Amino acid sequence: MVLYSKKNLEKEAMRKKLSAPILEKLISYSEKDGIRFHVPGHKGGKGLPEYFENLMKENLFLWDVTEIPGMDNYHEPLGVIKKSQELLSSLYGAEKSFFLVNGASSGVMAMIGAALKKGDKVLLPRDSHKSALMGIILSGAKPVYLRPDVNEDLGVAVGVPDLEWKKNFELNADAKAVFLTNPNYQGFCPNLPKIIKKARLLGMKILVDEAHGAHLAFSDQLPSTAGEHDVDAWVQSPHKTLCSLTQSAWLHLKGEKLEEERIRSYLALITTTSPSYILMASLDLTRAVMEKMGKRWVEKGLYLAERARKMINKETPFYCVGREVKGMGGVNDLDLSRLMVNVSCAGYTGFFVEKILRTRFKIYAEYADYCNVYFILTGGNTSSDVVSLISALKRFGARRKKIKQIIFTPDVPESAMSPQEAYFSAEEKVRLKDAAGRIARDAIIPYPPGVPLLCPGEVIQKHHIEIIDEIIKAGGTCIGIKKGFLAVVKDG
Repeated sequence: MVLYSKKNLEKEAMRKKLSAPILEKLISYSEKDGIRFHVPGHKGGKGLPEYFENLMKENLFLWDVTEIPGMDNYHEPLGVIKKSQELLSSLYGAEKSFFLVNGASSGVMAMIGAALKKGDKVLLPRDSHKSALMGIILSGAKPVYLRPDVNEDLGVAVGVPDLEWKKNFELNADAKAVFLTNPNYQGFCPNLPKIIKKARLLGMKILVDEAHGAHLAFSDQLPSTAGEHDVDAWVQSPHKTLCSLTQSAWLHLKGEKLEEERIRSYLALITTTSPSYILMASLDLTRAVMEKMGKRWVEKGLYLAERARKMINKETPFYCVGREVKGMGGVNDLDLSRLMVNVSCAGYTGFFVEKILRTRFKIYAEYADYCNVYFILTGGNTSSDVVSLISALKRFGARRKKIKQIIFTPDVPESAMSPQEAYFSAEEKVRLKDAAGRIARDAIIPYPPGVPLLCPGEVIQKHHIEIIDEIIKAGGTCIGIKKGFLAVVKDG
């Protein structure tokens, strides 16, 4: 019997040249020492106080434990997890809070499942994240999609206008819930007080996807957070704009319209029985950091973003969205700690500019769509990050011709069956070019930002095919399209 020491194992690994593709890619990325304008908000740990940064780095494997005695039970917490969640509730003004180790998406699905039964109507903007669709499929609820306004210069949906909300409240007064996003990927926020007031008068529950808004509570220079309003549940991703680790999130409850045990039941349905204590530790750490220095941390990112916005608009051929869009369409307010840089005005696609920034300048954006590139700034960024970004953007010269827009269609497609019925139907694969008139079995989602172009049960039209084709040709991706094929409901 041969016993291997750690040193012998290292030699054996070297001799056999073990391959670990993900590890190798991560090593390559970290060695480039790139500038991070993407999530997670800790920016490689730079956003954490040095003591906590070192603590996390040094204990990665030591803290990777399971639910042994004394470490509490994730799904029925009575000890340290329960205490940590109570501290979180106190910070955000919630009555109950839950740590999530399967991302904000799991929280969105859980609150939709807990709030709605099969056949219940829920009002939600068409540009809601795909996790809302997954919650609707699981619950069997009936979505009533509201059409957002589209800004053709920016090439994005900007929000649902007041008249669209008014019309749908009148037509669907029997709806059981309203689902809102605050803010969306572009940073645009709806009129929470007005929508909530009307929904409450009609007896509806209020659910909010605040995945991109965990930081809103820490500065009065930012839009209001869902927790400041009369909502039943809201979900946040502190890994996006604060400093927890990717895939960690939290869910908050207020009032008595949603039962705690029903939320727990849905979380148990879609969450592992082996939760990561490393993720939960990062959530606990983030709560502690924000409790002590949240305002300073968040407003540092806000200051850097505003500085960058002014320089982009003054010194580059591009346009960075600012306060001037407030009141436009469904934009009641906007989060100015993120930069939405329109590059189509200068003759470029967002995909092209993002690639050049990444490959030539080692600047990593959050994501790009056909017309824009997005950058998320937090307390983990620095002034030198902003200087490098502006220097790189100044290298682009304006082109003569403005790029033709490919926009997210605001039209709600015809629905032939419920999302749940379609999703669990027999399927067949067809070529994209031959799909007109067929019923989508899966969601078709240009990604990021994860907003469905088609949902299960909806009829595919010629203009959907054209939009998908143009996005793919321009360098984008569409989830649901594989090698030119997609899944549709099988005829007969």
